[in-house]
Amino acid sequence: MTTLGEIAAAADARLQGCDAATIVVGVAPLQSAGPGQISFLTHSRYRSYLATTQATAVILSPEDARDCPTPALVAANPHVAYARAAALFEPAVEPRRGIHATAWVSPTARVAADAWIGPHCAVEAGAVIEPGVIVGPGCVIGEEAVIGSGSRLVARVTICHRVRLGHRVLAHPGAVIGGDGFGLALDHGNRWLKVPQLGSVVVGDDVEIGANTTIDRGALEDTVIEEGVKLDNQIQVAHNVRIGAHSALAGCVGIAGSARIGRHCMVGGGVGIAGHLEIADRVQITGMSLVAQSITQPGTYSSGLTVEPNRLWNKISARLRRLDELFRRLTALERKIDGNGAWQSLIQDGKDRSGTMKESMDIQGILEYLPHRYPFLLIDRVLAVEPGRSLTGLKNVSFNEPFFLGHFPQRPIMPGVLILEALAQATGILAFKSEKEKPDHRSMYYLVGVDNARFKRPVGPGDQLILEVRLDRIKRGIGKFICEAKVDEQLAASADLMCAKRDIDL
Repeated sequence: MTTLGEIAAAADARLQGCDAATIVVGVAPLQSAGPGQISFLTHSRYRSYLATTQATAVILSPEDARDCPTPALVAANPHVAYARAAALFEPAVEPRRGIHATAWVSPTARVAADAWIGPHCAVEAGAVIEPGVIVGPGCVIGEEAVIGSGSRLVARVTICHRVRLGHRVLAHPGAVIGGDGFGLALDHGNRWLKVPQLGSVVVGDDVEIGANTTIDRGALEDTVIEEGVKLDNQIQVAHNVRIGAHSALAGCVGIAGSARIGRHCMVGGGVGIAGHLEIADRVQITGMSLVAQSITQPGTYSSGLTVEPNRLWNKISARLRRLDELFRRLTALERKIDGNGAWQSLIQDGKDRSGTMKESMDIQGILEYLPHRYPFLLIDRVLAVEPGRSLTGLKNVSFNEPFFLGHFPQRPIMPGVLILEALAQATGILAFKSEKEKPDHRSMYYLVGVDNARFKRPVGPGDQLILEVRLDRIKRGIGKFICEAKVDEQLAASADLMCAKRDIDL
């Protein structure tokens, strides 16, 4: 038990609406805390629980304290204040000294009088156990290893030969410090030859090493974990790695050999760090990222993709495999675009081989020829039009197309009839261009026939739909067109369309 006044002093917090003499017996979350317990608010997600919490007092920031209906301990950094307050309620380790009857200690090892060597431990020749050290059950201390004063090895920790731990190091169950690094050489017979690992591991003061974490010894120089570093569970630190002071690494991080991590870095869970690279001071790397090159500037870095529904991920994955091909094609197209945005490959210096002028049309030009408007205008650009012959148009299919809201929300697909509509709009422009006239308020081309319609592949968000229409014939205001819609040069849909010019009855 302790008082709110003692907690406030330890946490460097200011009491608000509290009696300093109030007794507190424990710590609990906001939503479940009861009388006699303190709680904390370190994330806005839990602010709604303030109104209903039964906690005796809540540790929080000055901003949250303004609207807090309960007694509070106000701290500039509530998370740090909570850590210091909770430490007051952590069960104390029973003070023990001596050597358990089942432990074996080499006659040449030096064990401080007030240290404790627990059951079934082994302390080998030349090892040094400094004052206040607690070696829990099942631990192994190798030859000439040094365990600094005040350190604690919880249980089944292995400290290999010549490893040196600083003061107040905490190693959790199953940690292995100083095992051989993964040093191998391939001989002429394609057999692996072990490379001797002649270095060791040096761990600074106040380091915490998580359960089942492994730190390999150096090949020649030492692997170094500087002071104040915090390593979570199941981390692999390879040979000759150096981790700078006060850095924190979350679970399942893997660090390859000879990497250098700076001071005050934070590395998220599951991050992989390649060997022989350097990470600057004060770098944050988000979870599941792959670090394949050095990071020279402080800041936050990320890589990897978040989870998606499986069908969408399969589509994304298929496109990722084509990124290199698409990049090369885009680069080639960019080279063909002149300063005005004209497509050189289609214009061929302004004329085709027959001498007929080709032209492109932007959205403003398209609006002069089509009556359609959002959301039913389905052409974004005319790449090339050759009156009397053909037209190539472009439709960028974006995720926010209104028809995707119902077709289909879980797997957006552009309706086939709208692909035909886009082709029909292209035929309307070509028809007017072929007759060398613009539409007016008295007449308009209408779609009057569809033959041989075929749909070959779905079209979805992110696709670029290329509309290719070729005039077969036009007579007495009725035109027949051979039409194809393509994505990435693959046929998506085709049809023979007929359009007719009709007078508008005003």
